[in-house]
Amino acid sequence: MKVNVFEVLKTKLKRIISFIKKHPFKSLFYLIASVCSFAILLVLFTYVGVFGKLPTKDFLLQLKTPLTSTLYASNKEQIGFYYLQNRSNIDSTEIPKALKDALIATEDSRFYEHNGIDYKSYGRVFIKSVILRQNAGGGSTLTQQVAKNTFGRKSHFLLSTPINKIKEIFIARKLEKIYTKDEILLLYLNTVTFGENIYGIEKAAFRFFNKPPAKLSIGECATLVGLLKAPTFYNPRKHPERATTRRNVVLQQMVKYNYLSINEQQKAQKPLKLNYQEPKKLSSLNSYFKEYINSEFNAWAKENPAEDGHIYNLETDGLKIYSTLNSSVQKSSEKAMLRQMVNLQKLMDLHWEALSTEGGKEELLRKLLNQTNDVKKWKSQGKSDVEIEQLSSEKKPRKHYTLNLGNEQKLQSLKDSIATAINRLHTGLLTINSQTGRILGYVAGIDYGMSQKDNILEKKQVGSTFKPITYLAALEKGKNPCDFYNNSLITYKNYENWQPKNSSGNYGGSYSMHGALANSINTVSVRLQMEVGIEPVQKLAEKMGVTATLPKVPSIVLGTGSISLFDMVTAYASISNGGKRIKPYAIERIEDENGVVLYQAKPTYTNRVASEKNIKKLQQMMGTALTDGTASRIQNYAIPFNLIGKTGTTQNNGDGWFIACSPEIVVGSWVGTFDKRVQFKSTNMGSGANTALPMVAAIFKDLSLWNKTMLTNFEYEKPYFDCPPFLEINAAEAMEYIKTDSTFINQRKIKDSIFESSKILIDSIQENP
Repeated sequence: MKVNVFEVLKTKLKRIISFIKKHPFKSLFYLIASVCSFAILLVLFTYVGVFGKLPTKDFLLQLKTPLTSTLYASNKEQIGFYYLQNRSNIDSTEIPKALKDALIATEDSRFYEHNGIDYKSYGRVFIKSVILRQNAGGGSTLTQQVAKNTFGRKSHFLLSTPINKIKEIFIARKLEKIYTKDEILLLYLNTVTFGENIYGIEKAAFRFFNKPPAKLSIGECATLVGLLKAPTFYNPRKHPERATTRRNVVLQQMVKYNYLSINEQQKAQKPLKLNYQEPKKLSSLNSYFKEYINSEFNAWAKENPAEDGHIYNLETDGLKIYSTLNSSVQKSSEKAMLRQMVNLQKLMDLHWEALSTEGGKEELLRKLLNQTNDVKKWKSQGKSDVEIEQLSSEKKPRKHYTLNLGNEQKLQSLKDSIATAINRLHTGLLTINSQTGRILGYVAGIDYGMSQKDNILEKKQVGSTFKPITYLAALEKGKNPCDFYNNSLITYKNYENWQPKNSSGNYGGSYSMHGALANSINTVSVRLQMEVGIEPVQKLAEKMGVTATLPKVPSIVLGTGSISLFDMVTAYASISNGGKRIKPYAIERIEDENGVVLYQAKPTYTNRVASEKNIKKLQQMMGTALTDGTASRIQNYAIPFNLIGKTGTTQNNGDGWFIACSPEIVVGSWVGTFDKRVQFKSTNMGSGANTALPMVAAIFKDLSLWNKTMLTNFEYEKPYFDCPPFLEINAAEAMEYIKTDSTFINQRKIKDSIFESSKILIDSIQENP
């Protein structure tokens, strides 16, 4: 007999309702007792640390003197520091009275009367917000807000708000016992955020008014205090009207609590006037790596709180971060990047084009000129097109960025300054150990001071560097490196009559699979993609470490998907190491200020991405790309190891890629502009072989010159394939040719004989040292 759950619940509910009707006072008592018991348990559990340990007195004492954390390379060389860059601690003598008054009148009018918790405010909030359903604001004191600013708030599902509030109450009470009221006020002003990633009143005063806090006027003090309610919404630079309205509310509060007279209020309510200072950025190339370390550290810290319950913070906890970065590889990367990018920029300045813009670069420049404030002003003054052309062509000193030199004044026309802004080349260069995942070199841009965009993590179209993934999927499906395909134009009607073309413009004959990959033949690659299917390729890419969502179209093989350099290098690592998926990492070890190890990295491996046999085939196919294919330029560097890799160039030469591997190391590079309307005029200049390859090759060359190099060679059953890369005949005839043609068969026998002789010689040398 089945029990109807709903009927049972319905019956129980009726009994409860009946009991409440019969015993209303007793029911109310039970309800109140239950709520009180739950509240007491919640407070007790929070106090004993069930929801995270409360900070100790010793830790709270450190709030006034946050400690600097140090970042080390793998050889223990100091390469960076973490401290509160956007916060500086000021003392009480630097805080004007008007600022204190504005803060207390607006945020905590009974600050000097309570012991960290304002019970009257909680009562007001309960009556107005809970009972009367009115917005009465929060009941937190400045001391509780110091607790919130310092320790943040964690998610505890439905109980997040009460648990976090209870924690803040306990921390506030501790703070009140440790610090005086004025010290707490100072802590608040030194830790509170004013938006724009700035913390503390001194940074805010200089950012918005370019003066120290002591020199702030009453109106300026009120503006900054008003900003605290919602730093983005009341930002005085972005929303001056909102900021002015909020400032006036603060001034009114100061009058209400007798901190200001009506006359002083009226004088302070003059039009808002800022002296905004743009934030200055560091120019060290190591800064890109520092930012990456920061993100990796924060992910770890979130999952591993300190014993006292606080979340570890690089800017305050005085930690030692030992990274995987190899100083020699990093210096080699920086040197290669600077040398190549200086040369490429000179080439780009002379030979840039806007191939995707109708009318070319002249039309693009005209459009951009018309969008400038100068041209808009001239038009409003009634200037003719001829006059505007003359004015925009006049040369005068303008700020100009030059790699290695930074910003400098240079005689330029307005038109020229726009051109140099949009044709600026950028790059990313990443080196990892494919056996362990250790990040050895990390150069994510040309200059951190010029652009903070991380070009290793940013997603971009990858071009033909994606092809090895499709070819590996084909090998896994039973294809052979010596399978031939016709090099002919095909129109795919199911895909809007799409007709993929070769960058060379050459068609006819047939390519073996290894020849098509080495020479980056689009017609054959798309044919292969159609045979393998889109879904298997997407799944394989994901197994290899590609996290981006890839388009469900056959052009995926041509690299139309946007993937980060980080993910592409990760994917190539599984080809480099023989098929193991690795997870790149940058933090080797974390120690606290006393040298206690908080974290020690362990390389992580997941399942194989493909069979060892097919990985080996792909390695050899990718090796021919460097000896006889699109990346053969690398042979000029005379690197004494048989590397593998692949070039990539996107449409209109917008992005240039090259990734190369030894069995232990993967180095990948991307070069391109941020404005994709701007490209190199020709593929000869903008291809990955010309832009990205030289940097990768230079790093491998340096690695090969080490006294004790980490590089080794790939080993194959045979150093060649049993089929040519290309034949003038069609695919069907090609398959028959390699089986029956006596000339080709004899050539293969000679190769086999030479190879066997070399093996015997090597074996004899090894046996008789």
